[in-house]
Amino acid sequence: MLWFERQLVRTLMQPDLDDHTRADVEAYVDQTLRSMPEHLRAGVAAETFAFGAPSLVARAFGRFDERRLGRRVERWRSSHLDPVRQYVRLLESLVLFAENELGPVAAR
Repeated sequence: MLWFERQLVRTLMQPDLDDHTRADVEAYVDQTLRSMPEHLRAGVAAETFAFGAPSLVARAFGRFDERRLGRRVERWRSSHLDPVRQYVRLLESLVLFAENELGPVAAR
C-alpha cells in the first residue's frame, strides 16, 4: 500500500477502533490492493499519486495535517467528478468491510 493510501485508510477508519483492529484493517486493505489485477492496480496507484501529491509535498516540508486530509476526503465524497468519488468509495468500501469483518463486534 502506498503512503497516501495508508493515510486515507487511517482517515476513513472509525476513530474508536483499538490499535489491533486498526492494524488488521490496514493489513486487509493492503492485501486487497495487492491482489488486484495489475491494470486495475495501476489505475488506482495513478489516482493515488494525483490526489496525494499535495499531501506528499506537505509531508516533505513537515506540514502534513491529518485533519486537513479529512476535510479533503469529505469534499471528494461529494465531488462532481466520478473518478474522484469512485476513488474514495473504493478505499472506503474496503475499510468498511474490514471493520465489520475484523472488528471486535465481528469476533462475538
